[in-house]
Amino acid sequence: MKIVLDASIGVKWFRYENESNTDLANKLLQQQFQNEIEIIVPDLFFFEIINTLLSKKYLNVDDIYSASESLHLMNMKVIFSNKKIIDTSINIADRTKLTFYDSLYISVAISEQALLLTEDKEILKNKSNFDFIKSLDEF
Repeated sequence: MKIVLDASIGVKWFRYENESNTDLANKLLQQQFQNEIEIIVPDLFFFEIINTLLSKKYLNVDDIYSASESLHLMNMKVIFSNKKIIDTSINIADRTKLTFYDSLYISVAISEQALLLTEDKEILKNKSNFDFIKSLDEF
């Protein structure tokens, strides 16, 4: 099964303060390592997670480097945006009023014919428009 994850899921692997469903997020990694699922992310995923972690006062720069290293060792399939993905993202952002960044995750899921797992409330509001969007609780 192919699953696109957004940064709201990935950040759960690195910060546990005030985070729900960290056990479910970690289970996805276990399933990835056991080849039960294929985790797919746009390259934006890495930037969003690092940016979020940089804003946390309890993490130092060595923690951030370590998190970045861990992300790259997770063997996720990384999708780099091409014109079709970007154009689809623009269209989705225009129709849904989501940010371009959030729309990019939906566009990648469409391109890869994959499920999109997110905890992002704005993306989840669009489940009726895109039946492949699910929260961790629904997976």
